[in-house]
Amino acid sequence: MNVSNDWNNQISKLLIAGNSKTKKLLSNPLLNKDTWYTIEDLRLKMNPHNKILTINFGAIKQDWLKLLSKLYILIRSQRNYSVTYLNQDVFHLTRFSRFLGSKLIFNPVHIDNCLFEEFDYYLRCIKSDITKKSLSESSISLNYKTLNNFFNLCRHEGWLDVNTYWFKGKYKFSKVNHDEIDYLPEEVWNQLEENLYLLPEQIQRMVLILRTTGLRIGELLNLPFNCLRQRGNKWYLRLKSEKYDVEDELPITAIELVTIIQEQQNYIKKYFGEKHCYLLCSNYRIKIMTDKRWEFRNPNPRIMRTETFNNWLNRLSQKANICSKDGELWYFKSHQFRKTVATAMTNAGVRDLVIQKYLRHRSPDMQRHYKHLLKQVLGSEYEELTTSKKYVDITGNVVSSYKPNSPVTEIIRRRMYQITTQYGECHRPTLKKPCPTVNACWKCKEWRVSSDDLPYLKKDLQRVEDELKSALALGMIRQQQGLEDDRNILNNCIQGLENND
Repeated sequence: MNVSNDWNNQISKLLIAGNSKTKKLLSNPLLNKDTWYTIEDLRLKMNPHNKILTINFGAIKQDWLKLLSKLYILIRSQRNYSVTYLNQDVFHLTRFSRFLGSKLIFNPVHIDNCLFEEFDYYLRCIKSDITKKSLSESSISLNYKTLNNFFNLCRHEGWLDVNTYWFKGKYKFSKVNHDEIDYLPEEVWNQLEENLYLLPEQIQRMVLILRTTGLRIGELLNLPFNCLRQRGNKWYLRLKSEKYDVEDELPITAIELVTIIQEQQNYIKKYFGEKHCYLLCSNYRIKIMTDKRWEFRNPNPRIMRTETFNNWLNRLSQKANICSKDGELWYFKSHQFRKTVATAMTNAGVRDLVIQKYLRHRSPDMQRHYKHLLKQVLGSEYEELTTSKKYVDITGNVVSSYKPNSPVTEIIRRRMYQITTQYGECHRPTLKKPCPTVNACWKCKEWRVSSDDLPYLKKDLQRVEDELKSALALGMIRQQQGLEDDRNILNNCIQGLENND
């Protein structure tokens, strides 16, 4: 420990003898505290949905590293770095401190390329506190970036001279692994749809808005109450871009989304009247209802935090055991919805420029993250997504007619409903409770068929006719009645489609 104390004293003397800028920093009373308040102490601005109220240096055990870390954060805060970046820097420096402690390194003279190699191995062995998985390449790269910036600034200010050559090429040119893009795979999406009704109604609406529009989570949480705009027959979503802090409008391609937003506006009016100027709110606690659904106990007129939304989804994941195809419990993050929308648009053959405009990417390079994934919509499948259709219900009446504006419009529209059927479409809104007539679509008023389903309808009609003859021959009265009902429904659908073709 004497070695550690000697170096702490040596660093302090070096700083005191430093330039006027360093001497001014050393007079800052914040250096005597391990917990800094981001607003009161650092005068930092922050987004309401991503509040970080404190930055804590207490877990950095080496006094010399703690002092230099505080000076580093002071300079970074004066350069208007966001509180998210500053907190991330301290997190990474704390991790490096923990590593130095495990190696019994008390003297910064021993920090060299060999030690950085050992730190690299250390990072690849630890698990994330949140996902319980090994750190991703991008997370490891962020640790490198923090240390490189930290030691470069220390050398520039004359505080400490550590060679950072080892970091060259370690983070600047690190590439995203395209095969590990964190989007929602089909099996996870289907499980989420099946159990969505368990969430509070506002959270359900938030999920539907996210997966339809691909908004950034901050853009969703800060949507103004009057976010809908109508020009002629077209609807637009008014928002403020989180990343670039500019007003923007997004065309609404699925008209069902307008209804969902209007329902949320009525929800806000019901609880807060004109007192809340945002589309969404937060809550104080959860409450389990008698039918096992969650509801907000006390809606609160403030902006929900990103962490709160993610926690709702992961609480659902645990309750409903939502798993990947490998059987691992799925960990939800809000940005997965945005990546999923981008992937769906790419798979639908939408041009890069259109995707860039729709998702408000400044650089077209972002599209390369999605191009490699699931090229499923080709040839006839692409045409099928753009064909106009008339739908009839089980009475044979035409209940709707629809022509997609684009393949992605059709993909998004189909995602607004709940059940995947053998043929035809389930038009039961996702916000409703689970399907009460599972595997009995013919008797459901929400079931819709189009001319594409005629071959299947006729095949089923022939099968029912054959079964009905057998029931008559065997005197099976009860089965006969059920089969006659099925025959009538199939005839209604077939005749309705053929008469309106």
